[in-house]
Amino acid sequence: MKPRGYLAFITRKWDLIAELFEINRQGPIDQATLVQIIGFHQPKGDSSALIERLLFYEVITRLFTGQTLYNLGFLTEQIVEHLLDEQQLGLSESILVHLDQFDKLSAGLLAAVEDRDLDQMIRGIKKINKQTQIVKRQALHNYKAIQNIVGESKKISTIIPLKQRYADVLETWENYITPMAKMIDPWGAFDSNTDNVIVRLDRAGDILEATGALISERENIRRAKHMIVDMKANLIETFSLSRALLQPLYEIARLNSKVTSSTSIILEYARKNDFKTIEKTATLDWFFKERSPLLSNDTGLIKYYAGFKDVQENPAPPVLVLDKGEKSPEASRLLPPLNRYAVLDEIKSDLPIDNAIQWAIDQYPDFSTGKILDIILLMMTEKSLAVHKVEQQNFQTKTHVIQGFNLRVEKNVVKKVVKHV
Repeated sequence: MKPRGYLAFITRKWDLIAELFEINRQGPIDQATLVQIIGFHQPKGDSSALIERLLFYEVITRLFTGQTLYNLGFLTEQIVEHLLDEQQLGLSESILVHLDQFDKLSAGLLAAVEDRDLDQMIRGIKKINKQTQIVKRQALHNYKAIQNIVGESKKISTIIPLKQRYADVLETWENYITPMAKMIDPWGAFDSNTDNVIVRLDRAGDILEATGALISERENIRRAKHMIVDMKANLIETFSLSRALLQPLYEIARLNSKVTSSTSIILEYARKNDFKTIEKTATLDWFFKERSPLLSNDTGLIKYYAGFKDVQENPAPPVLVLDKGEKSPEASRLLPPLNRYAVLDEIKSDLPIDNAIQWAIDQYPDFSTGKILDIILLMMTEKSLAVHKVEQQNFQTKTHVIQGFNLRVEKNVVKKVVKHV
């Protein structure tokens, strides 16, 4: 068996092998389970032939000769475990340990230079090199882990509430992105520590040059300094990429969850026809709240919104990376709160409105999806307006796709009843 063929096979069958690894943690894999797992990953293939390939490459081994119990091969188990462990987020917790180690190593290296202890100096440089490689490798693995988190989050059904769907995104941001951002801040622990290490290495280089040390010894010190500078730049760049990758989903989960989370419970009651519970939780001043719960005491409105099959967020646009003190164009203009009477005046001035939802989106493009739905609710509760459902249609707000009825809005004409004497 050639290593190249083995590694190519591992790569092609990675999803299958990773699942076998997880199953094998609980004990040997029986024949029926193995065939079932293979059938899931290769529904149209020959499971017997694939088992023979797995045995040939020693990805799996028979527990006993002639038996149908299998274990993952030792080498495969080591490779899979190592690769899975590498993609676990851990830099934000372990970086402080590495920083402390850099501090000790640079101090020891400077002491070795002052004492002219060549062996200790070489060992110190090698340890610094090893530590820089560990940090760079961990930063890359964390980036890959965030790629996996983003990819998996996008696969989850949109029926699930945002905060639940993006639980891993929110947790990663809180436990990794936030502490790491503070750490690598220009005034944070990382910057201060690496600066101290570089100062010590500069001092060591000056001593070697003043004492007439060999060029190779001075070059080793310069190389150690370069390793630290390169590691610092690499860590900051990789972390910036990680944050940029995760931030759009984090913003959706944090800012737009008010639309889905506020309606999901109500829609669940509506699907069960439990409108009495909805009425008990309804609020009358919904339009004036900053974060509208999208409720009304009119059960007809709730039934209408239960007709919305889906409210699905789109990937947010890229977030601008701004220099310190610079304000984004979006932040420079604060959106005024919606005014009930001003909105009603806008609606009445444009009557009749053939497509109410699209009209609200076009008229108020900078407002959130929740406020767009508030405007629709206002149209439906206003007695001077008549609202008629037309055909089903998809509507695109800045952050969401809404599937629901198109609405035609016109002036409500009240017919006078003439009493005959």
